[in-house]
Amino acid sequence: MNLRADADTQLYFQIGYPLDFSCAASLHNAMFEYANVNAVSLNIEVEPGHLGEFCEAVKALKIGGFDITMPHKSAIIPFLDEVDDISRDFNCVNHVNLRDGKLIGICLDGTGMCMSIEDDAGVKIAGKTALILGAGGVAGPISAELARRGAKKIIILNRTVSKAEYIEKVLHKYYEIETESGEMNIENLKKYASESQIVVQCTCLGMDGHDGDYEDVTFVDNLPKGAAIADVLYTPDRTKLLAYAESKGYTVING
Repeated sequence: MNLRADADTQLYFQIGYPLDFSCAASLHNAMFEYANVNAVSLNIEVEPGHLGEFCEAVKALKIGGFDITMPHKSAIIPFLDEVDDISRDFNCVNHVNLRDGKLIGICLDGTGMCMSIEDDAGVKIAGKTALILGAGGVAGPISAELARRGAKKIIILNRTVSKAEYIEKVLHKYYEIETESGEMNIENLKKYASESQIVVQCTCLGMDGHDGDYEDVTFVDNLPKGAAIADVLYTPDRTKLLAYAESKGYTVING
């Protein structure tokens, strides 16, 4: 790819710490080239504790904006001038634009995941029951976007049930939707899989470089025919969960 660099080039960043796993900047540069946009995205490692300095630099240099990955999705919020209500309630922001000198944040994880489910995999969300595995940073925004797109019911399972219950609470603040929550154990996974047409895996279980993984993924066998399973992870290309689901003939979507 030929990167342009002139007086009119708009600069964007992908920030996190560390960033050896991230491919976002490469993807954005490919899109800029495809769309003939005079812009460049660069990976910038920002260590915890230095977000305030980084945000001041963005304003001073008039950077177009930046994307955010671990561990800054929550920590960035106090340094922003504006954040939409749902992103603030879920304490998660992964994209910031600089507009009129203000840093404006939003979480696009839900939009991206639901676009993959509907546009890429061709699975309609409206009227479906979705099972969310985990209640970490991305689980709330993904649940909210599923609700916005007309999901009939959302079930959230998590090791710490109170975190799943908080997602329920926020969902009811913005949407009229049926919800349930509970502990993520094999009994509940099998129970709720039987009524779920969409499953979204939102934990770090199975990620390259992470020690933990699902001990038992046979709850997939309880899913109805035609169900789809999405994983927020993109390394590896097929987690243990996705590989098993694919072997059983289900539609699978990685991060």
